[in-house]
Amino acid sequence: MALVKARKIDGAKPAAAMEDGDPLALLEDADPALRRRAAHALGERPDAVPALSARLAREKDPSVRETLFTALVRTGTAEAAAALAPHLVSEDVGLRNGVIESLQQMPAAVVMPEVTPLLTAADSDLRIFAAQLVGKLPHPDRLDLLAGVIDHDPHVNVCLSAVEALMESGDPAALTVVERLGGRFPDDPFVAFSIDAARRLFSGA
Repeated sequence: MALVKARKIDGAKPAAAMEDGDPLALLEDADPALRRRAAHALGERPDAVPALSARLAREKDPSVRETLFTALVRTGTAEAAAALAPHLVSEDVGLRNGVIESLQQMPAAVVMPEVTPLLTAADSDLRIFAAQLVGKLPHPDRLDLLAGVIDHDPHVNVCLSAVEALMESGDPAALTVVERLGGRFPDDPFVAFSIDAARRLFSGA
């Protein structure tokens, strides 16, 4: 279950205000164009995070949704990361993928506290998303957290997601961790395949 490619963020500076009125109110306007402009105007405004997140949960227009994500990424605060993380459990694949892309683009220091607890969530799919996200974050605890998943998670698919994340990290120290999975699931062919792939990757063969 690979992560989607990170979205490019428009470098234009968000407008500070709108001629049409209060952008917080216009987030709920029936016109998608006005909602999109409001979301753009609210980028980098920490006080707008609750409104942006609430609108995100209901927004169906793809272009408005994209602008809402961009506004939250631009805000880049712990509150913005906390507002995005709960949407990872959404059944809406587009919303969930947008959340993953957005969290990847935010500072690791604000995302990691939101994602780390999800590594032990009851939902195995959520643990898979969390492992993949941790693997993408340039954080010093990344290797230790993924090693914990490989050593303790009861679901082989979650462990394999952690293996994939470790391989993408390119850190040769990950090979020892990956090889430990063979002892936990000795009869699983996918585990054996992943370990062989990791050995080839890190040996340069």
